[in-house]
Order: sequence, then C-alpha cells, then structure tokens
Amino acid sequence: MSSEKKKSILPPILLEESELILEKEEFLLNCQREEERILARQFVGIVCEEEDLSHMILSGVKFKGCRFWNCSFRFGDFQDVVFENCDLSGCDFGDGHMERVSIHSCKGVGAKFTGMVLKNLLLAECNFDDGNFDASRLEQVQVERTRIHNGNLTGCICRQVSWRETDLKNASFFKTSLRGMDFSDSEITGIVVSDDNRELSGVIVDLYQAAELAKKMGIVIKDV
Repeated sequence: MSSEKKKSILPPILLEESELILEKEEFLLNCQREEERILARQFVGIVCEEEDLSHMILSGVKFKGCRFWNCSFRFGDFQDVVFENCDLSGCDFGDGHMERVSIHSCKGVGAKFTGMVLKNLLLAECNFDDGNFDASRLEQVQVERTRIHNGNLTGCICRQVSWRETDLKNASFFKTSLRGMDFSDSEITGIVVSDDNRELSGVIVDLYQAAELAKKMGIVIKDV
C-alpha cells in the first residue's frame, strides 16, 4: 500500500437474498435487448454462451452458480453486484464500470477487463489465469487467494490496491507502477516490467523476492 491512509473497500449493498427477485436467463437477455436496467434481482444457475450482454446496467444484483462462456459485457455498468461460484471464462467486460462488486470463488480464465474503472472491487479465491486488465483504473481493489498466471495488468492506474496470497506468476505489469504495493505473501516469479524496472520503485517484497528481483536489475548478491 502507499503512504496514503488506507481505506477498507466498500462491499456491495444488496437486499437480503430472500428478498431478491429470482429470474431466469430469458429475463437477462430481454433486459439487454430492451436496454432496461436490472435492479434487485438474483440469477441462480443460469447458462449463457457467446451472448451479447453489452451496455447492461445492473444494481443490487447477485449471480450465483452461473455460467457465462465467452459472453460480451462490454460497456456495462455494475454497481452493488455479486458473482459467487460463477464461470466467467472468456467473457469481455471491457470499457465498463464496476463499483462495489464482489467476485468470489469464480473462474474467469481469459476474461477481459480492459479499459475499465474498477472501484471497491473484491476478487477472492478465483482463477483468472490469462486475465487481461490492461489500461484500467483500479481504485480500492483487494485481490486475495487468487490465481492470475500470465495475466496482463499493463498501463494501469492504481490507487490503494492490495494483494493477499495471490499467485501472479509471469504476470505483466509493464508501465504500471507498483509503488506501495505489498507482495510479500504473494507469488511474483517471472513478472514482466520495463527494461529499466521503473515499475518496481517503492514495491514491498520479502527477502527472497528481493533477491529474485535483484537479478532482473543485474545485481549479484554475494553469499556471506
């Protein structure tokens, strides 16, 4: 974290699960076609494949055990939304907005979050290998116990982003400042940065990670 005063991420604001109106995938698709806002709804176990769900506006919505394969959510507005035990693999959320969103125990291999505004986002216990977050703005984002192998987080603007027990092997942070971020309990082997390593200025790591990063800078550490 940076020297700024830390703020806890704000969780989604939803009605009690029993109060959310249960809907099927047909309702979701109809709202997209009619450009209608989805409010205070719950979707359980729905399956959508290669559907155009772009430009959707959702507030106070929960998705539980749903499967979205290669669907487009581009230009969407997600506020107070929960994804729980969902498969979002191959989905494209690009150029959208997420605020007070929780993505928990989900699979999102190859999902795209490019050019997005992500604020008060929790990403927990997920697999987002090959996920793409390029050119996004991340503010008050918490990632914990999550895999993002070979992920792309290049050219991002980050403010109060925390990583906890996250596996970021071979992830690219090219042109994304890591100043103030604590990776000491995360896996950052093979991360990609600029040739001058400017992204690493001010990063927080443990001794083992520091030794690995020193190799990228051409520093040889002599055994005592």
